[in-house]
Amino acid sequence: MANDILQVKCDICAEIAHEPFIECCECETNLCSSCFASGKEKGSHKNDHKYAVRRNDFPLFENCNWSAKEECKLLSALSTYGYGNWEEISKSVHTRSKLECQEHYKKYYIEKVQYTELKLIPETEQSLFLKPLTPYLFNTELSTNPPRNNQSDQLLAGYNAYRSEFELSYDHNAENIFNIEDGYSDDDDDCMDALKVSLVSALNTRLKERQRRYKVIQNHGLIMPNKLLSWLKRFDSTLSRPKSERLLPFMQFMTGMQFDAFMESLNLEEDLINRIVRLCEYRRNGMRTLYSARLYMQLKKNNDMAYKEQRYATSIMMKKFDSQSPVKHKFYFGNTIGKRYRKASLPLDIIDLPGFHLLSESEKSLCSNIRLIPRNYLEIKKILITENNKLGFLRLLDARRIVKIDVNKTRKIYDYLLSEGFVSKP
Repeated sequence: MANDILQVKCDICAEIAHEPFIECCECETNLCSSCFASGKEKGSHKNDHKYAVRRNDFPLFENCNWSAKEECKLLSALSTYGYGNWEEISKSVHTRSKLECQEHYKKYYIEKVQYTELKLIPETEQSLFLKPLTPYLFNTELSTNPPRNNQSDQLLAGYNAYRSEFELSYDHNAENIFNIEDGYSDDDDDCMDALKVSLVSALNTRLKERQRRYKVIQNHGLIMPNKLLSWLKRFDSTLSRPKSERLLPFMQFMTGMQFDAFMESLNLEEDLINRIVRLCEYRRNGMRTLYSARLYMQLKKNNDMAYKEQRYATSIMMKKFDSQSPVKHKFYFGNTIGKRYRKASLPLDIIDLPGFHLLSESEKSLCSNIRLIPRNYLEIKKILITENNKLGFLRLLDARRIVKIDVNKTRKIYDYLLSEGFVSKP
């Protein structure tokens, strides 16, 4: 330990003599306070000898407020943790901060050495009379002021291209696994050696995981996350964003080209499924050629537009008639002056949307009426059924808390699942 240098053993009981201890002035025998108080004698030492009380609270250097005990702790910690690890050294000294330890060692052991025994490094002409350094032929500003992340590097996920490292590494506390107290006896050497081997093995495992993650980042170009998210937008029309984000963990099992091919193949699969569903619709409506199918889609589009215009014109005429009728005007608008009535939304055409082929007829009608994409409806259905299986029941309040969409749509989905027996009330 740090204070092993100052430990003195009692010559009578062979125990460590804690401060203050007694030193015999005639036979140079060291005694602990308990042996001295009981008047024990051993060999040539007698209890009537002259004695002196010893403490290690005296300074070793002139004009210094450090005690000998603190000096020994500092030197012992330096030999254990190495020069420069001032934070661990200050923890070992206990009574000094890391800045005080650094300044004290630099002043009394390097710059102003007061004892010749401490001058371990020979003084040379270069150390006493420093020569000016030869200037470099290139700009040294990057050396004195290393590049740091600026406002233009905010999209790089904390990565600094100049130093080829991240500001905050993955599992950055891995090296702190060795911050353990090195206080053990000689009998525990085998146990401590086994513990240190285990700690080194654990550190290697964590460092390997850090390098593995960095390799995944390098292979897939994940330094710029915004670029990755913009790339995923290509699959919103087929795979949908939630499914694309759930596929991202597969990056660690593939190379960059393999993952791109994987995503493109899934995108192609969904596109083919949507085409098959569209062709099935054409066949149900009697279409047998692509020309007739294109004509059918154009006529259907025109029909939908005409239907919307007709619905809009009908609603305008109804409002005008109701406002002019004295009876209906009083009935409908008497107590709601200034309020606006919400316009009824038209059913959504979900035939070509992803997930349409997975719906039943009743579910297709539900998604069309509430204007919800089939893929999103299937995800909401899965979440609500899972929550119902977990609790044994599902309340409307819980459904609205879990599903973050319009509360009216949530109620209609909840009522449908309740009527079909997918969920149950408490």
